[in-house]
Amino acid sequence: MMRRHMRSHRTYQCDQCDYSTSKKGPLKRHMAVHTGERPYHCGHCDFSAARKYGLFSHVRAVHSGERPYKCTYCDYSTAQNAQLKNHVMAKHTNTRPHKCTLCDYSAVEKRGLKFHMATHTGEKPYKCEVCPFATHQKQTLKQHVLTHSADKPFKCHVCDYSAVQKGALKRHMLKHTQPKIKVKKEPKKHSCPHCEYETISTTAMTKHIRTHTGEKPFKCQQCDYSASQKPQLQRHIRGKHTGERPYHCGHCDFSAARKDGLYVHIRTIHGGERAYQCQFCDYSAQQSGHLKEHVMAKHSNYRPHKCTLCDFSSVSKKSLKQHMTTHTGEKPYSCELCSYSARQKGKLKLHMAKHKGEKPFKCEVCDYASASKSSLKSHMATHTNIKPYKCEVCDYSTISMTYLKKHMAVHALEKPFHCEYCDYSAARKTDLKRHMAKHTGDKPHKCELCDFSTARRSHLKRHMTTHTGEKPYKCDVCGYASAEMCFLKEHMTKHTGEKPYQCEECDYFTTKKGSLAIHMTKHTGEKPYMCEVCGFKTGTKGTLRQHTATHTKPHRCDQCDYSAAQIAHLRRHKARHAEDRSSV
Repeated sequence: MMRRHMRSHRTYQCDQCDYSTSKKGPLKRHMAVHTGERPYHCGHCDFSAARKYGLFSHVRAVHSGERPYKCTYCDYSTAQNAQLKNHVMAKHTNTRPHKCTLCDYSAVEKRGLKFHMATHTGEKPYKCEVCPFATHQKQTLKQHVLTHSADKPFKCHVCDYSAVQKGALKRHMLKHTQPKIKVKKEPKKHSCPHCEYETISTTAMTKHIRTHTGEKPFKCQQCDYSASQKPQLQRHIRGKHTGERPYHCGHCDFSAARKDGLYVHIRTIHGGERAYQCQFCDYSAQQSGHLKEHVMAKHSNYRPHKCTLCDFSSVSKKSLKQHMTTHTGEKPYSCELCSYSARQKGKLKLHMAKHKGEKPFKCEVCDYASASKSSLKSHMATHTNIKPYKCEVCDYSTISMTYLKKHMAVHALEKPFHCEYCDYSAARKTDLKRHMAKHTGDKPHKCELCDFSTARRSHLKRHMTTHTGEKPYKCDVCGYASAEMCFLKEHMTKHTGEKPYQCEECDYFTTKKGSLAIHMTKHTGEKPYMCEVCGFKTGTKGTLRQHTATHTKPHRCDQCDYSAAQIAHLRRHKARHAEDRSSV
């Protein structure tokens, strides 16, 4: 018993660092940090681990799909207990216990702080033996060393192919083995519950599911970036934080942060290869981006990506995705300084320039300057009077694509979204949703400062400016400022002279959509707004409001019993009180 107790005082010291332990087993496992030994190999892929638990965690997370550790605050789940602890600290408690002594940086994990400290010390302990390249990450050095290696030990026994990595050879062998495989039992297919995607790979399905759920489990320890896949995070760290470019060209001094960047460089600069061929003509390009530009410019009628809700079609999938937000109303990019939100990241960048006061785009004719290139382009039309955007239905032309789109809405007759309670129909699903609130009376958006509630989030944002007095939307030409973008757009027509809303019955033009709706009642004779007191009918909501005031007379004199329908009448009345006092 005493001998066993005395062993607890014994210390096993690492001869390469300051690590020490009272047991031999932990020291043996620790030595793998220095030797790089990873004796535990995965039977499904090339992964190997220094510890048995590391292999167990890998198999459970990547191959089995099991995620037993669940967050009690949200739907997050993970294969590892440590990842759950980090998630709770970062997302729910906002605890970042590991703090940098040189700046304000703090991290959830100790390794995150260690990684960050390299930005202060400049320490790069992992050095290449072939060239001067050095890095503070072991994995980055491994990737870099492969660019030097002429040795390709993994050779194909069917053809002359050889590879640096065993995994690459395995992938290559599929070309030879797939046609010859005699499948006794068809492999199990995994089907995506959100779309028609199918695969036999559990790993591929896990990655695919993240495109629907938006889950991004790989978090950067130095900023808020997160990724759905580990390689994406590694590329982010190299590109944004370390500045490392481990992939070096063997022909010149060029280096790249990403392997595909090096491939493109070699192919375009040294190889002369033009791998991207146009399917409509003989044009070929060295980069996929150049081919896309060519197709859009020369074969603009080819638009394979079509909207299922309207006639819109696009050359690229990305453009279709952006277009779909016009139907869904989604605006994922939000300003941290005000209530502005945008459908596109570029729009938010332009908006942020207004807060910073930056106006890099300057007119060569006058003193005008703008935060956006498109605004400068619109301004230049005031000097040239060129209106390149023309309506295909009528003679209308404008300096802005935005104004043309508004104008085209006048011609658009298709309204596929119908109200089940009345004859209302809309071109967009969001418009129908807003209309339905009139029937349901639902007003889910409530002000925290007063009793105001509304059916629309945009109306709540507009209302909040009555408390804050904030007017973030400023005119680049004069001192006008507004709480809402729509009011600024209407104001800008005073400078441009634009009147995008045209009556189809007569020559009437206007700057406002609401004004056109009021004008149209003159042609249709429609009077949808009726007084509940006397039955008076009118074509506009504003006229009904004025009429109702003749019954209620809401403006009351604080000096006598007089009340008026209009505030102007009350002011005239109060002036008489003032005259009476002065004459006494």
